[in-house]
Amino acid sequence: MNLVSNVKAGIERYKKNILINRFFTVLSIDMLVKISGIVLLPVYLRLMTQEEYGLYGYLLSIIMTFSMVLNFGLYIPLIKFYHDYQETEKRGKLLFTITLLLVIMLTCVILPVYTFGWDHELIKILFKNPVNYKEYRGAVLVALIVSVLSFMLTTFFFTSEKLKHLKRYNILRIICINVITIFFLYFFRNTNNVRIRLQTTYIIELILFLVFFYYNIKEIQFKFSKKMAITGLKLALPVMVSAIFSIGINFSDKFFLEKYSSFTDLSYYYLAVSLASAIPLIFASLQNAWLPLFLKEKDIQKNIETTSKLMRRLVIGFLVLSVLIIVFFKIILELGIIQSKYSATIGILPLLLLSQIVSSLVSLHTNYLIYFERTHIVSITGFILCIISVGLSLLLIPRYKVYGAVTVSLISNIIYLGLYYFIIKRIKKRYLLLNSHM
Repeated sequence: MNLVSNVKAGIERYKKNILINRFFTVLSIDMLVKISGIVLLPVYLRLMTQEEYGLYGYLLSIIMTFSMVLNFGLYIPLIKFYHDYQETEKRGKLLFTITLLLVIMLTCVILPVYTFGWDHELIKILFKNPVNYKEYRGAVLVALIVSVLSFMLTTFFFTSEKLKHLKRYNILRIICINVITIFFLYFFRNTNNVRIRLQTTYIIELILFLVFFYYNIKEIQFKFSKKMAITGLKLALPVMVSAIFSIGINFSDKFFLEKYSSFTDLSYYYLAVSLASAIPLIFASLQNAWLPLFLKEKDIQKNIETTSKLMRRLVIGFLVLSVLIIVFFKIILELGIIQSKYSATIGILPLLLLSQIVSSLVSLHTNYLIYFERTHIVSITGFILCIISVGLSLLLIPRYKVYGAVTVSLISNIIYLGLYYFIIKRIKKRYLLLNSHM
């Protein structure tokens, strides 16, 4: 009876835990996204050639990498200050100020780049293998803009705790994007599959963004606050600078791999990335549920203890998940669900999974820098890691190709975690010492 009572008490305790409730509310949808991606992966692999899949993955990496720079770090003041302002009017002014800043800054960057054709020069740097960029130019432009806007809308839903709207938004994205994209890929399979997939995906994303942006507009007060803008930019711009350096950290492996190998090699790499993305996806769900609670908690000692427990559990959970992913991939290869020509993926998958686990721990440490409003440190560490990552890429990728790329990713993330661990340890110690004398 004692055992039953303890189990029931444990279940009730977890039911009342805000973090766990938020996490599983978000995770239920994110897992649906991931499961749909894995289930449909064999379909996309059969509808696209290896070269097309490699090119699509590389273009998508470019879009995702640059979209993280082009949000200018403005999601940070949104998360940080939304709950600081209890009044509806102040929150509305914050939303309008951040939205207006984003639109102005995005226009100032993208308009001249596309007007004067500077993007063509950038493509010459990014691609060694021949690619007809004119075919993808319009789709890439739409994809960049929509990726930024969609990310900001999702951040708003998380921060404002509008999880029902977020669930509807993501469910519609899963259904509409996959169903319509597969339809077009199948019926127009003799044309450019990369262009069709890019155009279809991001046109649907744009339509859904416009529909769900209504909930953001409902809260907006059309009043610009100069003070909020200055305060927000002070917090956001160091994060944007860090995102620029992150191009060297997170994109150099793909960049040099494209330079020293083929789109076929890239197809193995991106298949491994797709399978390993289960880890950052689950972590993102946890992070989105955890970060608002972390920033609202004024007791730093409580935050330190909770974060330490969280990290230990994450490592164990992600290691178990990694083993399951490797076993799962071996099974679907044996059954022929994914063609044997992709079997080279199995060699790099374990290293990439480890890299993603370490990367998740790095992101968890970053929360402290937002909490202490020390985001400039993100820029400094980002610069250091950018140099290290590019150097490792030049050293390893030309010789070891795909294995070199995944090794660069793993080593860079381990160094990143080490830097953050020692920096944040000193900041926490100083902060706790200061509080003890107050």
